[in-house]
Amino acid sequence: MWKSWSVIVGGVSLVALWAVCGLVQAGPISDTYASRVIELTSLDPAEKAPVVSSVTLDPKGRFLITAGDDHLVRIWNAQSGQLLYRLPGHVDWVRAANFRADGQAVATAGADRQIVLWDIKGGRMVTSSGEQSQSFYAIRYSPDGRILAAAGSGDRVGLYDGSTLRLLNELPAPGQDIGALAFSPDGRQLAAAGREGRIRVWDPATGQTLRDLPGQRRIHALAYSLDGSVLAAGGNARAIAMWDARSGAELPELPDRPGKVRALAFCGPTLLASSGSDNMIRIWDTKTRQERAHLVGHSGSITTLAWDTKSNTLISGSFDTTVRLWQVRLESADRISLRPDASPNHGGR
Repeated sequence: MWKSWSVIVGGVSLVALWAVCGLVQAGPISDTYASRVIELTSLDPAEKAPVVSSVTLDPKGRFLITAGDDHLVRIWNAQSGQLLYRLPGHVDWVRAANFRADGQAVATAGADRQIVLWDIKGGRMVTSSGEQSQSFYAIRYSPDGRILAAAGSGDRVGLYDGSTLRLLNELPAPGQDIGALAFSPDGRQLAAAGREGRIRVWDPATGQTLRDLPGQRRIHALAYSLDGSVLAAGGNARAIAMWDARSGAELPELPDRPGKVRALAFCGPTLLASSGSDNMIRIWDTKTRQERAHLVGHSGSITTLAWDTKSNTLISGSFDTTVRLWQVRLESADRISLRPDASPNHGGR
């Protein structure tokens, strides 16, 4: 039996639809729809709703942050979908957001060349880096929260103190326009890539370059597997490349698919979610190199993915001005459990 509800909170329409778990079998790929959809609205009814360029979830699963082109940062109750705060402070497109490991603060950055640190409970600005030398496209906290890596239009990756935003070090990047950053789960590797396609991996503690990985076309997304053994990269090339993160050995890539890859997130020991310009999320088994599921419903490029291990929830944000939540869980070698929406028409834009 399906249950659905819809409420308006803080000027935002939240639609949620629930179903008993269905199974997506290996073999023919079924389309599955989100369990919850959050539609963003503009403060000015005459203006368009903001696109979503970044989503991030706090480690305890309590708060969800969205950022986009209306210069605002939004804090949501991740369980109810209630909008808690709209945070002004940026003066241009906010392209990146990332929670600190303690869940008490979130950093945001974008086209105004500044990084801002926000107190999550009070919804207030803690500090700002001030204007830096580059626009920012990507920021990532180290797993222990001590370092915030930030990169963008320049040819350097800045390492900032995770609490004060004091610049600690600058690492020479593999070219300019760096749009992808990723820390390994143990914090011993930091990977970056961008327009030139090469991936550079450092030891963030020393700043030493560990290796450069061969390039493809522009890279938009990097992700380490949950155990840190695999590094995946996606971008303008239509195949997802993978490497052994410990040795740097190249692994077989995932097959070509339509569209450019804009975001990657591991959502299980071997499950990798990819999304991009084809408006679809693909769930891959990286061991078999097979697609296991299609998550559909977005009507614009899907630019950002976040995975919540505690609730087995994948969160996506899109240029269609919505955030969608999907429950994904690997049950066996042959099937994935998903909690789908009732139809493709619910909650879409």
